[in-house]
Amino acid sequence: MTTRLVGQFLYWLQESRARVFVVATANDVRSLPQELLRSGRFDDMFFVDLPEPDERREIISIYLRKYLRTPVEPDLVDELVRISDGFAGSDIQSAVTEICHEAIRIGDHNVSEDYYLSCFRNVIPLLRSAPEKVEEIRQLRDRAIPASGRNRATVDHPAAARRVVLG
Repeated sequence: MTTRLVGQFLYWLQESRARVFVVATANDVRSLPQELLRSGRFDDMFFVDLPEPDERREIISIYLRKYLRTPVEPDLVDELVRISDGFAGSDIQSAVTEICHEAIRIGDHNVSEDYYLSCFRNVIPLLRSAPEKVEEIRQLRDRAIPASGRNRATVDHPAAARRVVLG
């Protein structure tokens, strides 16, 4: 079934005359059929890494603003950013969601700083639970354009960056 679906998708990519923008994501590009990765199938491949401190701050702030009615002290946000080193966006969302459930239950002003910190400390990100898996995936970043928009330090294989979007 999967082989037939990949074949139909590749045929459609090759023969379609429609002006369509295709974005594909994969947690592990190595598990994709090689015929999808052949040059010319997709224009670019982007690598999405774990968020850097400034990106984590933005993610935390977005979720806090979305769920809370009162602003959070900048020093507390700084500490949440520090604690969240190695978190994916979904890890951050999970911690903030727990905080927000408590805020709904007892009121924004009544949620203690310790509760914020404990919600973040209770998250075990993939970077800690399976660091070898994260490192395996990170080995693919030399084949792709950083999705963060930052320039990568070295470009070993510029032609290899013309492939598929990774998620």
